[in-house]
Amino acid sequence: MTSLYNLFYPHSICIVGASSKQKSIGYELLNSIKRYGFTGEVFPVNPKVDVILDYKCYENIKEITKTIDLGIIVVPKAFAEDSIDDLISNGIKSIILITAGFRETGVEGELAEKRIIEKIKKSGARLVGPNCMGVINTFSDIKLNATFVAEKPATGHTAFLSQSGAIGAAVLNSLRESGIKFGHFISVGNKADISENDLLRFWNNDDRINTLTFYLESFSNGESFINNFIENNINKPVIILKAGKSASGIKAATSHTGALASSDKVVNAVLEQFGIIRANDLNELFNTAKGFENYPIPRGNRIAIVTNAGGPSILAVDKLEEGNLVLAELSPETIKRLKEIVHPEGSCTNPVDLLPGGNAEQFKSVNKLLLEDDNVDGVVSIFVEPVMVSPFELVEGINSIKSGKPLMQVVMPLPEFWEKYRQESVFNYPIFRNPEDPVEVLSNMLFYSDSKVKKERLRPDKTIPKKYNCGYLSQQETDVLLNEYNIPNIPSLLVTPEELIKITELSFPVCLKGISPNVIHKSELNGVKLNISTFEELLKSANEIERNFSFKGFTVEKFLIQPFLKVKHELLVGGFRDPSFGPIVMFGSGGKYVEILNDTSMKSAYLSENDIEDLISTTKVGQIIKGVRGDKGVNLNIIKSLVKNSARMILNNKEILEFDLNPLIVTDDNIMITADARIKWGRS
Repeated sequence: MTSLYNLFYPHSICIVGASSKQKSIGYELLNSIKRYGFTGEVFPVNPKVDVILDYKCYENIKEITKTIDLGIIVVPKAFAEDSIDDLISNGIKSIILITAGFRETGVEGELAEKRIIEKIKKSGARLVGPNCMGVINTFSDIKLNATFVAEKPATGHTAFLSQSGAIGAAVLNSLRESGIKFGHFISVGNKADISENDLLRFWNNDDRINTLTFYLESFSNGESFINNFIENNINKPVIILKAGKSASGIKAATSHTGALASSDKVVNAVLEQFGIIRANDLNELFNTAKGFENYPIPRGNRIAIVTNAGGPSILAVDKLEEGNLVLAELSPETIKRLKEIVHPEGSCTNPVDLLPGGNAEQFKSVNKLLLEDDNVDGVVSIFVEPVMVSPFELVEGINSIKSGKPLMQVVMPLPEFWEKYRQESVFNYPIFRNPEDPVEVLSNMLFYSDSKVKKERLRPDKTIPKKYNCGYLSQQETDVLLNEYNIPNIPSLLVTPEELIKITELSFPVCLKGISPNVIHKSELNGVKLNISTFEELLKSANEIERNFSFKGFTVEKFLIQPFLKVKHELLVGGFRDPSFGPIVMFGSGGKYVEILNDTSMKSAYLSENDIEDLISTTKVGQIIKGVRGDKGVNLNIIKSLVKNSARMILNNKEILEFDLNPLIVTDDNIMITADARIKWGRS
């Protein structure tokens, strides 16, 4: 961790490409370091000048005889590789390459980036970037702003990683307006070496950092990222704003499971599974961080609202339900005492309405009463400024209330309030501008709290690797694999068209399916015939399937004969290997209309028992199979076991790219059996 430590806690910095030209990156970065008050030594490297901003300049890195903790490169791309060589030769293990023009520009830039990373790995150094904007440490013993943004950030205990330099700059430029405070900031650019995976572990072990926030456009290795949560190693809130929701899904997905998957669905499912908060925008990202930094986590989901205006409180109440929160039912004693404070035309039930005339003393008394009610887990106070009430005194009065429960304020004042609050507030707690915001924050905090319970999860078993040809497994290979993992598969007879006509004994009724290695979904070619009751009907159905295949340019190589079962429910259990997060499993409504119904849920295959329960219960069919309107419910333990065994199968066999158990039939007798199974084998 030394290389990562020196990124944020260096005692000496070398800036290769420092410039005396104002408005250049080399000048502005050095100026930011100076203006923010870095407590260590600074060594600018520039062969053309002797002094920049009162710092002595060095002609080259070799002239610097002192130990350098952190090297920052801002030279043009043409000189970047030589600068890397010089820093490595000088024994510098922590390097930030701010220079752009690498992988993001095309093949030539990508090759240059690869050469640099090969040198970095060979030397044992670590590198941030390229194409990034630097790091910040706000703590007083370091005071490092090694970026080219002029803002002077205030100290907090939140860490923020931005994959986008522009987003990072926008956040830094709005600090005074937004009230965001953080301990560490880093822009990682192309993530050629150091990525979110490194910073997740580093910040989790840094006692000065309490909350971890990330703006990401991609996960470098999602499976490695979540492995920290699988192993229960992360003990701090993690909040991620993941861009690219509309990005196309899994490429070349051919199974039902693959078709239902998309990159954003996977991100949502996996982050939720491992207790990682996903923010929808920058506002939610940093509001939630402020929540963890400034307020106790609510002990439950019962929220009280106090307001002087109806509209904003309605918006807040609407948001409660979205966030799995509820309006607290106030105790009779609280309502009795509220009636002594609230105007007769106001409301003493939740939300408590003080009307526009509600003053600072009333707001403070009411908020205090609500916090004292055992039925209340948190309070949202909403104030819309009327002519007759000054917001500053009112807000400060509420800020002075001490409680072990969260009390969050929404203030909708005239513009001049904000500067006065920043300059004069004794408490300087966060103030929210929209009535929905604190509800969102409370919901996120409670989600994190509920997710903190350590869970035992499935892990890959030590198994002997299997060798199959790439592509969809044959029926026999599929049967062997399903049998190994105790996944019930319907008895099947696989015959050639020539063998079919020679069959003399068969228990009817049966189903007949045409098989061709090039046909994935047989029903799309009308290649499945059900409830066949005689040999004559069997041969007629076979001829029809052959004609249907031929019409689309396919040939039936074999026929699959299976017993016909009366179906009560058609389910789907499937899985696929996500390019970033690895093995994913899915459960939901099955059958040929699976994509239309789109009633599925998914999770990482590293399942806990609670995950399996959630996977089933969050689908509509999962509720139906429990038994509704007098129907006998399905044995859920059998389904849970089947889901778990399917997860073990894809965990143990890294070559499984996709698998479908569809339909997984539940009969009238509540027997569960796989009627059709497809497993795609290959290299992920």
